[in-house]
Amino acid sequence: MNQKIFTALLLSFPIFLIGQPWDQYGGNSSVPGKKTGHWHIEQIESRYWFITPEGNSMYVLGINHIDAKGQKDRELALANLEKWHFNSGGYGIPKWLLPHLPGFLSVRLHDALHWLPADGFSFADVFSKSYAEHVDSVVEVHCRTGRDNPNVIGYSLTDTPRYDLDIVRARRGSDWVSFMRTLSGNQPGKRAYVDFLRKTYQGNFHKFRTAYRLESPQSFDELYDYPFAYLELARTSIRRDDEVFLTQIVEKIYELIHQSFRNYHPEALLLSEKFKSHDHPEAILRLAGKYFDVISIQPGPTQGPDVGQGPDESIFDPMYWENLHRLTGKPLFITDHGFSFFTEAHPRTLWHQFVSETEAATFYDHYVREVIKLPFIVGYMKCQYKDRYDPLRTLLKQGLLMTDGRPYELLSRQVSETNAFVIEQLYK
Repeated sequence: MNQKIFTALLLSFPIFLIGQPWDQYGGNSSVPGKKTGHWHIEQIESRYWFITPEGNSMYVLGINHIDAKGQKDRELALANLEKWHFNSGGYGIPKWLLPHLPGFLSVRLHDALHWLPADGFSFADVFSKSYAEHVDSVVEVHCRTGRDNPNVIGYSLTDTPRYDLDIVRARRGSDWVSFMRTLSGNQPGKRAYVDFLRKTYQGNFHKFRTAYRLESPQSFDELYDYPFAYLELARTSIRRDDEVFLTQIVEKIYELIHQSFRNYHPEALLLSEKFKSHDHPEAILRLAGKYFDVISIQPGPTQGPDVGQGPDESIFDPMYWENLHRLTGKPLFITDHGFSFFTEAHPRTLWHQFVSETEAATFYDHYVREVIKLPFIVGYMKCQYKDRYDPLRTLLKQGLLMTDGRPYELLSRQVSETNAFVIEQLYK
């Protein structure tokens, strides 16, 4: 066949797993759900599934950060994804890949994120009109793409937020509650915080001042312009109030997100913010269960680059996931799982580092087989398609391909075999 004709055909039709009864979106007709014309979640017998617009079940196996810029790289990526038995282009799926595979649009709605550098990390006054307008405008733009594209499974929200008070204070020197209380008195966030204190202490300012050990302010009204520069953050009463007000901040964010999506794409499937495991308050997770259809988790937060680090990435603990499902009441989705292995060329790598490619390949097989045993986990997506070196941190974000496009043979072969096993097990 002429190369140009082959390329045109390859880029014109969706790919699918050979030998399986896939519909055009990657769903499987052997486990049917309700045909609603849009993506949704169903529990069929004991297992939760993504359900395609045509009413077929889908267990999502994806890979994220598919970096393929030229035509040849894109052809290779399509061929690789089929060979490796992935049925999704991941979260933040590239525009060029969306016609061929279903995936998730990535929606970033604030900048208090784990992965951002110091000069990019910031908090926002989520009670302000400007923040509500920001959320609404961002959601509207994404919904223009998502609501009319049946290959958009749903929307994957903000990547790895930092809410936990202890972690964010230790790593960023502040937190969302402290940010709110240091705003000026005419800003909505500061007024919301003072009103929260007034309500919490039932208007009894003496009781409040005793709890916070403050001397200068004489009334709740004076707190609007009070800088709160020096507080004993570890003091029991202050810590308790901070945790409660933090949930009000996050609930405001989630209310705005939920309302905007329901306005612009009423039937949209909403994935929660992508939480790093083990560093999120339970109250926040309960809120996520209230507002979102699926709870997204990135195994972490312990990450390499040194050998032996990263137990939260290299150990699958069923009890943790069972407790998380019970707490939120929603299906779970492992949306970005990273691990790595040592090479002579790149001895420093991101995520837990195994001593060899063989060990990493064996781990992938074990981990994913354990994941599919839990019927409330609706999918698994691996982090990173192709190696990317970070010169600032002098470490490698390792994928299935090396930087020159050659595959890691042992790992990629095992990924393919494991993914095929998953499909066989779930649809037999």
